[in-house]
This record gives sequence, structure tokens and C-alpha cells, in this order.
Amino acid sequence: MPVEIAAIGVQRPFVLEALEKEFTVHKVWDAPDRAAALGPVAERIRGAVSNGMAGLPTGIIEALPKLEICAINGVGLETTDLKLARERGIAVTITPVLYDDVADLAVILGMAACRRIAEGDRYVRAGRWREGRMAFGRKFSGKRAGILGLGRIGTALATRLQGFGMTIGYFDPMPKAGTPHQAYDSALALARSSDILFLCAAGGHGGRHIVTAEILDALGPKGVFVNIARGWLVDEPALVRALADGRLGAAGLDVFENEPHVPDDLLGLDNVVLTPHIASNTEETMTAMGECVLDNIRSWFAGKGALTPVA
Repeated sequence: MPVEIAAIGVQRPFVLEALEKEFTVHKVWDAPDRAAALGPVAERIRGAVSNGMAGLPTGIIEALPKLEICAINGVGLETTDLKLARERGIAVTITPVLYDDVADLAVILGMAACRRIAEGDRYVRAGRWREGRMAFGRKFSGKRAGILGLGRIGTALATRLQGFGMTIGYFDPMPKAGTPHQAYDSALALARSSDILFLCAAGGHGGRHIVTAEILDALGPKGVFVNIARGWLVDEPALVRALADGRLGAAGLDVFENEPHVPDDLLGLDNVVLTPHIASNTEETMTAMGECVLDNIRSWFAGKGALTPVA
């Protein structure tokens, strides 16, 4: 009999197609109560696949007494009860192949916000160029960059920013020995010393904001804020007010607190660049992520263990 797998987070079609050829797959990601939907087959489920937003929550773990592995398509673990998974001996794997794409988008958003790229596109399309030149942007190269969270993505971003001649500082609660970049003792201190602040941190859903109104004010009317982490790590109403009032110069945002819903007040602002959570959304990386999910599930049930388990 094929091993039975629960698909608790949306997967790319080629991943599902491959899984369904080798396993019995129960797709429950659209169910109002995924744990309840798995009830009739819960005793038979040995594996699960998910994504970074859906994770492996407590209720799913408790509903699946024989679960051995969950392969997550992504690197975010804020919706995963990692402590309970470890207590139960459940392997949790991620897809650590997306860091370059995310760091690339951080640079793109920072540059687009400084150089007013999205506004310029609208300016040309609306025929306003014939009326005169648009307002000045700001230089991107040579700025003071602050990185909130110097993990894999933050480190990849720092490498890129060095190519633009930037002075790089960071704040991370975990010590980072050996880095050449200046450490700050708080996010606020970092913001006060930055022209562009990049949020690259991990964080739990529903926890405290890492970026507060005070931090945004510390960046000031010429400062730029870029978020490629999670929307709920930012005081979003405070961010909207700061941009609307001109207390913050500009922002580049790929993530939002209540996706796919974006605050209406952001949509009409020229000093913000918005993208729909696409940091890892390239053909190459999305394919590599899907293959990583498949490889982990196949390896586990072949008796070879997980390939990219969470440390």
C-alpha cells in the first residue's frame, strides 16, 4: 500500500503530480478546518507537505498521531509548532534554495524606492512627461544600509549592498561572529544610523512588532524602509501614516499584514513600491523549492532520512 501524505499547504502542480504517482495524497489546504478534514484518514497519515505560510501548526500535529515528516515549501517557521514536532520526533524540512532571490528583490525594492521607478513608470504611461520632468529621486549607491536580521537572507543582501559601496550595519539578537559589518544594540539605534533599513528578520505571527512607529520616525523624511520578511513584523498603520505624512521618505514592500489585502491608503501613495509577496517567485527558484520538497519526502520514506531538516 502507498504511504499516505497530507497536503496541508498549497503546492505547485508538478509537485502534486509527482507525489500522487508515488503516494496517496489527501489535499486539505482549502478546508475550513484542515485537522477535522483529515479525521477519517488521520491514523494512516505518515507524511505531510506544506508551505511557509501554512506551516505545521499545533492542531495538525495533534490530529496526526503517526506523522513522521513534514516537508515545508519555504523557510518560514512562524506557523510551525517546532517544539511539539521535536517532542513527537517529527522531522520538519525547509527549502533553503531561495535566499538569493529574496536578497535580489530587497535590492530591487530599495533601488526602486530611491529612484522612484514605479512612479516614473506611471508618469510616462499617463503622458505627464510631456508636461515636464518628474521630481528628483535619491541616489542608491553609497548609502548607509541597516539590516534587521543578519541570517542567510540578510547576509546575502549585505554581500550585494557592498557592491553598491554602502556602509552596512545590522541588528540581530543572535551574535554574529566574524562579520565585517557594524553591529548595533537595538533596531532603533540601527535605524538612527541608516539611510535605508531592510527588514530580513524571522518572527512569529501575532508577536510584537519589530518595526515600530519610533523606528520609522528614526529613519526620517529622507529614509527608506524595505520589507521582504513578514508584514506582521511591522506596525502597518504606523507605516502608512509615516509615508502619507512624509515623516518617512519611501518604502519598498513585498509583504503585508493581511495578505492578499493591502491597506487602501497605501495604494494611492507615490512614495511606496508594492509587490505581491514575490521574493522567491522565479521559475528557477520555485522549481528548485518544489524539487526539494519531493526529495525530502522521497528520501525519508526510502529510509535515508531528511535532506534539509530544520537545525
